[in-house]
Amino acid sequence: MLSGGELLAPVSLVAGLTLLVMISAMMVIFSAYEYRRLFNQHQVLVSQWDELQVEWGQYLLEQSVWSSHNRIETLAADQLNMVVPDTETIEIVRHEQR
Repeated sequence: MLSGGELLAPVSLVAGLTLLVMISAMMVIFSAYEYRRLFNQHQVLVSQWDELQVEWGQYLLEQSVWSSHNRIETLAADQLNMVVPDTETIEIVRHEQR
């Protein structure tokens, strides 16, 4: 028969290994949870990026509409009473350096 001291070593070894297996299992569970959480966060950020890209494109289109030559010319004529001068009234002034 084995004495108490002789049984203590194998029992403590099995208990220690069981504890290490449990800790390892908990770490696997935590890492899987963390991966899923980060993946979901990544998907949200990708979705937001797509929405921002669409909004940026809309702003570029709006800018091109607001700055079109025809619109500027119409506003200048309507609000500022500006007109395109006739070719006969245009004078070209040159500054020549000597």
